[in-house]
Amino acid sequence: MKLKLLIFFTAFTQVVFSQKAKDPVIPYSYCNWTNMSLNKLYLPTKNDTCLFVVSTRNYNGTINQFLDYDYDTTGTLKYFAVYFHGNQWTAVPHSSLAELLDQKELFKDFVIFTEGLGKTYTSGIDRATKMMRTYGVDELFFDWPTERPYMRPGKNIKTTCNVAPKVAIPYAQLLLQFQIYKNEHPAKFKTVTLFFHSMGNLLLMYDLKNDLFKQISLKLANSVVLNAACVGETNHREWLDKLVISENIYITINHGDKNLNGAKIIFLEHQLGERPKSDLSKKAQYINFSNVLEKEHNYFIIPSLLKEKPFLKQFYADVFAGKIPQLNYPDTLIQKKQRGN
Repeated sequence: MKLKLLIFFTAFTQVVFSQKAKDPVIPYSYCNWTNMSLNKLYLPTKNDTCLFVVSTRNYNGTINQFLDYDYDTTGTLKYFAVYFHGNQWTAVPHSSLAELLDQKELFKDFVIFTEGLGKTYTSGIDRATKMMRTYGVDELFFDWPTERPYMRPGKNIKTTCNVAPKVAIPYAQLLLQFQIYKNEHPAKFKTVTLFFHSMGNLLLMYDLKNDLFKQISLKLANSVVLNAACVGETNHREWLDKLVISENIYITINHGDKNLNGAKIIFLEHQLGERPKSDLSKKAQYINFSNVLEKEHNYFIIPSLLKEKPFLKQFYADVFAGKIPQLNYPDTLIQKKQRGN
């Protein structure tokens, strides 16, 4: 019986917790170690696109795969400007966040993006790039280890959950550094959004539970998005009500979310991005996409879905632009009528 449960759990986690958007059309180059290089002397061309990356992984600048699969237990943040053009990716290390952000004179809408389970350094860069290109924003990708190929899926999930409260500490330090820079360069930023996807929301939860945002300004961000949050919904109001660093808080929900329904079985609890049932936070807007989605989990980034349902893309675009988005999504027929079709 135990063996059957183990086989089921392993197969289940491999299928359910794979967060790669399975879409046949990929309108961007794919990042992996074969086309990624570290070059401290690289001078970007005018055609390069730049993604800012702050990583919590172990770093070794003398080898090709310069960031590994594990958390740097010293909590030291590493800063990179990743330039890409075509299918070539070049990471340029920097000594501080200020030095990193100095690489641009002005920013478009600025998103600090934190990913969820199943991300190595290169696959995280790949998704962050896809998001940046989809919405035309400037982006800082917070990179934390959530995929360890040398581990079984079940153990990888457990390890990710265990390391999350530790990674939450340098994340709070990053926001404090960003606050200092933003206060010194207020004209450089139009809008700021903190975007947490899936298990990336664990970092936000632990930061709030442990009061790690106490030094952060009340107006650091325009919006915080808890997207398809893979955290337990029980008593979430207790920690979410502590979130005061943003004007707006959005929680996206999909009852049919395959990944979160899997998490519900594994963790024996409804997930916040699947079906919040306990006391809701009066500070947040709960955006229920359940009637316009099926089993999708990565609905913010799947090209075919965003093309089929442009109101989804418009929701995120409005949030990133600092606008109040559409809040209610009753069904697809109503959406079509609203678009005049």
